[in-house]
Amino acid sequence: MKNFLVIMLALIIGAGGGYFAWKYFVQKGSNSTKEKKVTIENYQEPFMWGINVNPSPVRNYSLEMWTKQMGLVTDLGAKWIRLVFDYNATDKFKIFDEMINNTQSQEINVLFSLDSSKPVTSLDSAYDDGYKVASVVAEHYKGKIHYYQVLNEVGGTAIKGAEYSGEAESDFDPGKYEKIRDWSKGAIAAIRKIDPKAYIVMDFHWTHYAIVDMLLRDGLDFDIIGWNWYADMKMMSDKKLADGTLLVDKLKSYHKPVILVEVNGSPSKGQGKQDEQADFIQKMADWAYGSGFIKGFYVHELVDSAPTKNREANYFGIISFKKAADGGYTFGEPKKAFSIYQEIIAKYSQ
Repeated sequence: MKNFLVIMLALIIGAGGGYFAWKYFVQKGSNSTKEKKVTIENYQEPFMWGINVNPSPVRNYSLEMWTKQMGLVTDLGAKWIRLVFDYNATDKFKIFDEMINNTQSQEINVLFSLDSSKPVTSLDSAYDDGYKVASVVAEHYKGKIHYYQVLNEVGGTAIKGAEYSGEAESDFDPGKYEKIRDWSKGAIAAIRKIDPKAYIVMDFHWTHYAIVDMLLRDGLDFDIIGWNWYADMKMMSDKKLADGTLLVDKLKSYHKPVILVEVNGSPSKGQGKQDEQADFIQKMADWAYGSGFIKGFYVHELVDSAPTKNREANYFGIISFKKAADGGYTFGEPKKAFSIYQEIIAKYSQ
C-alpha cells in the first residue's frame, strides 16, 4: 500500500511538472514571435542609417541602373534603403525580386513601403484591399523583409486642408480617416498573421499627432512611428505645438521607437542651395542620433529625378542627374550633402 501511494504521488508531481513545463515553452515560443508590445525600452535594433531610393530616377528601370544606385548607397555607407512597392506594376515580383536580391547581396537592408491598390480614399472596402495587398507581399517576402511601412503621411491624406495643424481630431475628415484606418488594419492583420516577427511602421509628418492618437485608440497594432521632416519646417527639435509643448515630447509620450523616414533640406537645383541642404541634413542627423528615442534616419532621396516636368520636387536628391550620350539621362555628380551624410554615417557607425 505504501509503495502504491509513493508511485501515485510521483505520477501527480510528474504530470504537474509536465504541464507547467509545457505552459512555459508555449509562452516562450509565443514571445519569440514578437507578440509582445514593442516599446522604446525593449527595442534593441541598431540605428538605421538609410536613404530613399527611386527604382528608376533617370530612365526606365533596368538591373544595370539599379546596380549602379546600390553602388552609390554602398559608397555612402548606408545600410538601409526605403523602397516603395508598386502593387500595380507589370511583372512586379520579377522586378522587385531582382532589386531586393541585388540589394541584400550587398548587405543592404530594405524598409518596404506598402500602398493601396488605388487611392485609399476611393476604395469600397479598404480593409479587404489592405489585407490583400499586404498578404500578397508578405507571403512572397517572408523572412527576407523585416520592416514594412503601411501607407505614407496618412495625416496629409485625411487632413481637411493645409490650414489645419493636425493637432486636433476635428482637423481630419472622418470619411477619409476611416478608409485609412481600415486599410491599415487589414494590412497589419495580414502581416501579423503571415510574418509575426516583422516590424510595422506607420508614417506621419508635420504636427499631425492627433491622427496617431486616433489610430492607437482604434486599436491599430503598429510597432514604430515614422515621421517625415523637411527644411521648410525648421528644426524638428524646436517645433512647438499650439499648447506650447514640444512636438518631440508628444512623440516620446507614445513610448514607441521613432524613425525619420524622409528628411531633407530644400530642393537643391544647381549650386545655390547645396550648402543649405547639406547643413540641414547634418543638423538633423546629429540631433536625431543623440535624441535617444529616434532609431532611424532616411534622407529623401538618393538621386534627383530626371525632369518630365520641371518641378522643384525633382531636385531633392543628394546626387544630380545629367544628359547621357544617347539623349536620355544618367547619374551626375554627388552634391555637397552626399559627402556630409557620408561623414555622418561613418562617424556614428564606428
